[in-house]
Amino acid sequence: MTHRVAHSKTSDFSLGQTNEFIAEFGRQGGTPDLLQELIENKARMVRAVAIARGDETPKGFALAMLILGDDFISPEDVANAYGFHYSDEQMTAFADTLPDEKTLQWLRTNGYMLLATPPSDMNLLQVRDLDNQLFYSKSEGWYAKDNEKFARDNVVSAGEWLMVRKEPYPDSRRKNWDEQCSLLTEVEHVPNAPEVSYAVTAYYKVRGVYLLKGVYVRTSSVDADDDRVLVGLFDGVGLVVHYYWDDLRRDYIGVSSSRK
Repeated sequence: MTHRVAHSKTSDFSLGQTNEFIAEFGRQGGTPDLLQELIENKARMVRAVAIARGDETPKGFALAMLILGDDFISPEDVANAYGFHYSDEQMTAFADTLPDEKTLQWLRTNGYMLLATPPSDMNLLQVRDLDNQLFYSKSEGWYAKDNEKFARDNVVSAGEWLMVRKEPYPDSRRKNWDEQCSLLTEVEHVPNAPEVSYAVTAYYKVRGVYLLKGVYVRTSSVDADDDRVLVGLFDGVGLVVHYYWDDLRRDYIGVSSSRK
């Protein structure tokens, strides 16, 4: 025990060293956001070392945060971002159904995010209403028409973990729908339009980072003309929901994927 305490004291900054570091960091043009990132990275590394020594064994949300970092978005994160309220039963279910460590490592390796879904089922129009300023079409639009049933029938299921790839599936651009689907592994499938839309906009609400910039991903949703629904081109103008036929091959069209 004495050895561990001594090691901790010699490996950490003293108060004076910390103040000196912060002052020099500011003089060199460092930003508060970068400083926060460095602090969080150091904390994550310290925890990892502690785990390797057997000093602590994180579980549950703490383990997910350690492995996935910013790509883990908890029920508390989305509740704070949107003003959601989850029931006690839903919070218990989140804890009980959190993916195991092997799956969490797989998500990290494959560029996935893990996030909590809303406390009630939501279709695409309802997802947009959570914060319509994050969508290119703030209201109405082609998918709000009565004949576009996918926008009302396809939903993000309530109170579940959603595992979605943050960017287009690797090597999925310039391929048609069938070719793209053939790339997915047996543990993956293509999510629907509201699931992808919720995932990328919730990620922005919580992390302040745009995903799918300059690119579309195909989803499993189809419009009234049986064309595939695409989601993407997300930036300050808003997330675009579009459509193209399945055989179209373009460099800016990939496919989304979700872990089963």
